[in-house]
Amino acid sequence: MVGRILANLKRQSAAAALLETLLAEEFSHLSTRDPGAVASVEFSIQELLRQLAVERRSLHALYAALDPAAKRLADVVDRFDPAARELARSLYATIDRTEQRSARQASNNYAMALGLYDVTKSSLDNLQKLLTPKKAVYGSRGRIASAASAPGLINGRF
Repeated sequence: MVGRILANLKRQSAAAALLETLLAEEFSHLSTRDPGAVASVEFSIQELLRQLAVERRSLHALYAALDPAAKRLADVVDRFDPAARELARSLYATIDRTEQRSARQASNNYAMALGLYDVTKSSLDNLQKLLTPKKAVYGSRGRIASAASAPGLINGRF
């Protein structure tokens, strides 16, 4: 049982390191404004997060098999032999540090994506404002065209 818990922690550690790498890659694609690459990396990130969640549920099932009252690794790690206990604590600490760095990178990615969205939206709004005809402009027949009136509310009965 201890071997399975340690194997699960090793897989989670590798997955957390891969997540950190993927988030850094996503940021580089955001920086170069490559939406296709961002989308493909985002799908990979989402799939990796799904797999990490499955690993976490599996680990909790292993805890429950070892001790039904256990909710965390700290509740069962004292039952391991000293070498396994040290390895489990080391892996857990590595996973925690990697997840902290990944969370900071994900926050940076979110801020960058939101900033790019704002810039694009303001550019499109400005372009739309420039393309909208003003009042007293010449139409296609050389006459002053009347711009469409603003939408209004009509009250009445038939």
